[in-house]
Amino acid sequence: MSDKLSANMLYNYIKCPHRLTLDLFGDYSKQDPISAFVKLLWEKGTDFEKQVIENLQIPFLDLSSYSGIEKEKRTKEAINNSVELIYSGRISAENLIGEPDLLRRDGGGYISGDIKSGSGLEGESDLSEGKPKLHYTVQLALYTDILERLDVSAGRNPFIWDIHGREIEYDLNLPQSTRKPESWWSKYKNCLEKVIEIADYDLKTLPAYSGICKLCHWRTYCLKWLKKANDLTLIPELGRSKRDVMINHVDSVAELAKANLDIFRKGRKTVFPGIGTASLQKFQERAILLSKSGTGIYITA
Repeated sequence: MSDKLSANMLYNYIKCPHRLTLDLFGDYSKQDPISAFVKLLWEKGTDFEKQVIENLQIPFLDLSSYSGIEKEKRTKEAINNSVELIYSGRISAENLIGEPDLLRRDGGGYISGDIKSGSGLEGESDLSEGKPKLHYTVQLALYTDILERLDVSAGRNPFIWDIHGREIEYDLNLPQSTRKPESWWSKYKNCLEKVIEIADYDLKTLPAYSGICKLCHWRTYCLKWLKKANDLTLIPELGRSKRDVMINHVDSVAELAKANLDIFRKGRKTVFPGIGTASLQKFQERAILLSKSGTGIYITA
């Protein structure tokens, strides 16, 4: 297993479990060069973080010039000295390690925070206040977990400073939604277990084609595998979760194209959780288009 589990590993697991596998065990010579667009995103994030820190109106300890063990040592000293705000620290406990952008003293302990160059919430609209982003949540939860293991946590309420200048509290004890009563903390723990299994090579993962692939340095490598396997995720809108519930019954585009769909139907539903009969029919029509040479697009309405 990897010596330490980091927030970045959790972030990558949420985006794509197979990317985590390849980052840990893949042949780095087969990676694509980092794209200019990804570099631009990194620069945007770094510039925004720098701007936020430069505009702080309160005193803070800046540890950004340090790295590794020295950064962690100075962070520990700052916590022991009850420094009110620590920027760019490093904390670790047992098999976990993290570098939160901010550690803020609150009462007798600390809460963590990250500076993000995007919105701190997803699904915001006139009808909804939005909710925490899962890939942000697991990072903050890992920092909180470390602080708890170090016995210096002030609670499970870390925060995001987002692109709109807002400080958004992520209450990790709250349920994810009315339809998902599981708390964000429980979700983090489940994700952490999966990351541990992948790092121990106890959980095998598969590539899956999706929009996020365009930003990944394993894109070419995975796409070759997907095309060779004639993987179901090559079908538009048929992503990893749908592929995973179908794969034991139909495991390729070609097989779906020629399948008798009646054997999968249960009234208006199918044997595949989350996939209705209309969706299954749509996926088959797309599979046929992908499988037969000479077929072209057509309009249905």
